[in-house]
Amino acid sequence: MDIRPVLAQTPLLAGIEPAALDELARHCTVCVFRSGQTVFDIGMPANAFYIVAIGRLRVDNADGSLRGEVGLHECVGEIGALSGRAHSGHVYAVRDSYLLRIDRERLLSFTQQHPAALLRLTQVVIDRLQLRHTPASLANAKRPRCLTLIAATPDIDTAELARLLRGPLTECGNVGIVDAHRVDTAIAPGMSQALQDDANADRLVRLLHAGETQFRHLLYLADAQPSAWSARCLRQCDRVLVAVSARTPPHRTHMLELLRDLQLRVPVELIMLRADGAEAEHVMAWRELCGARAHYFLRPGHEGDAARIARSLTGRALGLVLGGGGARGFAHIGLLRALQELRMPLDALGGSSMGAFVSGLAAQGLDWQQILEIARETFVKRKLLNDYLVPRVALIRGRKFFKQMEAVFGEQQIEHLRTPYFCVSTNLTRGKAMVHDRGPMPVWIATSMAVPGVAPPVVWQGDLLVDGAVVNSLPTDVMQELERGPIIASDVSTEGALMMPGVEGPDGDAVLRWTPMADSDALRPTLVSILFRTATLTSESGVRQRAQRADAYLRLPVSGVALFDWKRLDEVAQRGYEFAMQKLPQLQSQLQACPL
Repeated sequence: MDIRPVLAQTPLLAGIEPAALDELARHCTVCVFRSGQTVFDIGMPANAFYIVAIGRLRVDNADGSLRGEVGLHECVGEIGALSGRAHSGHVYAVRDSYLLRIDRERLLSFTQQHPAALLRLTQVVIDRLQLRHTPASLANAKRPRCLTLIAATPDIDTAELARLLRGPLTECGNVGIVDAHRVDTAIAPGMSQALQDDANADRLVRLLHAGETQFRHLLYLADAQPSAWSARCLRQCDRVLVAVSARTPPHRTHMLELLRDLQLRVPVELIMLRADGAEAEHVMAWRELCGARAHYFLRPGHEGDAARIARSLTGRALGLVLGGGGARGFAHIGLLRALQELRMPLDALGGSSMGAFVSGLAAQGLDWQQILEIARETFVKRKLLNDYLVPRVALIRGRKFFKQMEAVFGEQQIEHLRTPYFCVSTNLTRGKAMVHDRGPMPVWIATSMAVPGVAPPVVWQGDLLVDGAVVNSLPTDVMQELERGPIIASDVSTEGALMMPGVEGPDGDAVLRWTPMADSDALRPTLVSILFRTATLTSESGVRQRAQRADAYLRLPVSGVALFDWKRLDEVAQRGYEFAMQKLPQLQSQLQACPL
């Protein structure tokens, strides 16, 4: 390997005089780390630092969370090497990687002879420390550039699938497709099947690396069966996409055995080919077999499905998170109307409480008008909250409401939705949020809306579950973990709504006899509003922090609307629409732009 050009392109060494780089190059050692192999671990002595000449590394914290990734010409371990402290992160190769190793003693000797280089190193290290933990840097680190397509079963045409994905992927830059035939034709016959320890293996890795520098994204197509090339593709990528037909019952296959045996440390996701009207009952079983963290549905002839997958892979999928707030949540319907009129497709949806209801309907593919009418039928025309009982655990039984959720959502399973969806409930037993991204949709949405004290808790595996807004009224953190792209957060909470202007007090009877002032939006506190506010106080105090996770935070204008003010449906929805049409056009280009 020609070491000198790698050093010259390394930002850590930028500005160092050529003679100094020549000297440093003589002290470099080339090390090869295979995909999944550890470079160094937490607590190990920092006796060297590394520069990536070919490949990609990942850095994890002690708890396993991602700290960042180290790409071409970037360094890792330099802070420990300069300070003499033990390594603070676990670093391993994501792909087969070639690293330049510089021992600490050599580095210290070099900086003594070249003080200007030490100053440059110090400046870059400080910059890296300041940028390392920002959400933007983590999002960029998780964004894949090289993808490998494998077919779980031989009947899947990965070449056709690559063709479908290539078009929408090119919206963010040029895309190259590499399979064994192209390698053997363009380089040398049989080169694609070079074994890991072959003399040709290093040459192949370097040639593939050269291809990566020419394209924004590379799609590697594995062979239909396990082979040296299939293994090479899997070790060469940032993400594995496993394709399977919805008609095929889940079973272990030779390709899945290869995927398991390689013990890769890259994300695996499932693409299920599913015709219109076809069931997807096996999706979770296939996910488990593949070790996939997520899944997509792709219908033959539907270019929109491939576009959605491409947006998710390139960090452009738009996620919408809707907060809880009773009748105030009708404003979300106006937001959906604005998004549809502005032609901003939603690629993932989630919410809490009333936000879970509205986003769930949108995830089923309903437009804003259909959602408005279902909300009218459910909350305005029907009296679902009047099955009162002696208040031992709640004011109502909740049976009428649960039956209505079953009527609205039917037997829909969350994991079968074409648009990814989740809702959030609160586990009172364990004092934490519960994320529902699979299972019966009507049950979990009703649970997410079960205001404690008003409706009885839902019992699940011995635990008591209630309204998601108790601990997480705006679950942007859950959406962020999906790693799909920018997030719009719609907040309908009314902080400070429980107040009685004009009453100085202390007055223990004021709430019982007070009437609001004519020019005030304040509403008389009710038992339900007091219960809801008390239950969600902690959650609402964290809204600001959760809002910071969103790329667009919209606090919709819902002042003066009571929790159960159902008859103001049209007015509240119109408020949300007008507000969204003022704000969204200013944000649209930013939200739909390709990441750098």
